[in-house]
Amino acid sequence: MISRITKSKISILGLSLIVFSCSNNNSNDPVIFHFSKKEMNELNKTGKVVQTDDKGVERVFIYDDKFSITSKKNKTDPKKVKEKSEAEKKRLAEKKAAEEKRLARKKAAEEKRLAEKKAAEEKRLAKKKAADEKRLTEKKAAEEKRLAEEQAAAEAKKIAEEQAATEAKRLAEEQAAAEAKRLEGEGEYKDGKKDGTWTFYDKEGVKEKEILFADGLDTLHTYYSSNGNKMKEGKMVDGKEEGNWTFYDENGVKERETEHKSGQEEGIYTLFYDNGQMEVQGPYANKLRIGKWTWWYETGEKWKEGDYADDQQRDGTWAVWNKDGSLIEESIYSGGEFQSKKKY
Repeated sequence: MISRITKSKISILGLSLIVFSCSNNNSNDPVIFHFSKKEMNELNKTGKVVQTDDKGVERVFIYDDKFSITSKKNKTDPKKVKEKSEAEKKRLAEKKAAEEKRLARKKAAEEKRLAEKKAAEEKRLAKKKAADEKRLTEKKAAEEKRLAEEQAAAEAKKIAEEQAATEAKRLAEEQAAAEAKRLEGEGEYKDGKKDGTWTFYDKEGVKEKEILFADGLDTLHTYYSSNGNKMKEGKMVDGKEEGNWTFYDENGVKERETEHKSGQEEGIYTLFYDNGQMEVQGPYANKLRIGKWTWWYETGEKWKEGDYADDQQRDGTWAVWNKDGSLIEESIYSGGEFQSKKKY
């Protein structure tokens, strides 16, 4: 039998369907049918679901677009119901067995995964341990090498310092010997006293001066420039120039002769031409010209002559001559002031 129920006649509570009236039942008492979640999903999806009770009565529920449910009761053979029940039990047993088998496979796979993971971790740890041991070995070797190199460097430095000290000592001794030689000079002795020419050198070993000794006393000092040419010569008293001294230019040509007193130029001062001829001569004191001064031509003839007062001012008559000795002019000065001139 099939009965229809309108939308207003049904109510769904949870997973139960309450039917308030059916076409084959005149009673107004509601009929409650229970549905599983799966059956409710099927009913909503396809609009149809089938239920069979324990007496073999089959009910077909149809949920159409008019929101009606059709319920149909069919008599089923008890044998078929039993077979169906056993089949369902078998299905469930097989499902259970399959699930157990699946779980067993899953467990075995998980155990295998864990075993492989454990093996991989052990392999990783072993590899890490080997790498750490190798690193430590290399570090130890590098440290030993560094220490050996430092020790070798320190030893080499020590040897170098010792050699440098020895060389410095040798150079110092040579320098001291050279200095002693430079100070003492080279020459001969007579009766235990220096005699003749003694030569003295500077720190570079270049001849610096020569001293002429007589019976142990120095009578003439001659100084030389770095190029070996004579620079000046005269007598020294207490380390200062005394008496007449001759000075030379860088080529060793006589340039001037001056008298000295206690290292100061005082007395006759004479300048020379490169050919050795006197150029000018006169008295000199306190770095000033004083008294009568005379000039000559390079060929030796007198050129001019005149007097200086103590303050180096021209004073008196100043005369100029030709090379033939004839007088050219005479000029009169007083205290440096020009007074008159007479030409010849």
